[in-house]
Amino acid sequence: PKIPDKMGFDEVFMINLKRRADRRERMLRTLYEQEIECKVVEAVDGKAMNSSEVEALGIKMLPGYKDPYHGRPLTKGELGCFLSHYKIWKEVVERGLEKSVVFEDDLRFEIFFKRRLMNLMYDLEEEGLDWDLIYIGRKRMQVEHPEKSVPHVRNLVEADYSYWTLAYVISLQGAQKLLAAEPLSKMLPVDEFLPVMFNKHPV
Repeated sequence: PKIPDKMGFDEVFMINLKRRADRRERMLRTLYEQEIECKVVEAVDGKAMNSSEVEALGIKMLPGYKDPYHGRPLTKGELGCFLSHYKIWKEVVERGLEKSVVFEDDLRFEIFFKRRLMNLMYDLEEEGLDWDLIYIGRKRMQVEHPEKSVPHVRNLVEADYSYWTLAYVISLQGAQKLLAAEPLSKMLPVDEFLPVMFNKHPV
């Protein structure tokens, strides 16, 4: 029998929209096969929010925000997505979780994912590296320049501007930094906010 665990993390979060039971089931099955235990976090359904709810949360778009690649404002889906991640960052800080993993429910796992992630975390500890956030599933937006690899840590590079937040590892201090930026008052899609916060956005 499979024996799922948290891979040495304080928490493993999986974000899922309640109405997407198909994704939830697929992801839970996949995680079980990989022997990964997770906590399902109900995603904020941006499509179900009205403008007064948005205003009540103190949400304001970053003035003049336009996605640098598509030149468009934030969609309701992106708003819900951001709030779902924001909810997790708050929980990380409230519970004092030193290191957590966040999965979105449409992640596709590579072979030996669990072993590779655990090896990566082991290497980070060995090197005593100070980190805030590590993408483990993303899309790079420029490929002309190779990313700088992190010395002595296999399979880790310094991320340049990345898109999609399919999966990442976040530290307590990383979550504190994200919340301290008060992102709801200058809203961006979450996959743009993270590069902005860590100075990787082509502003």
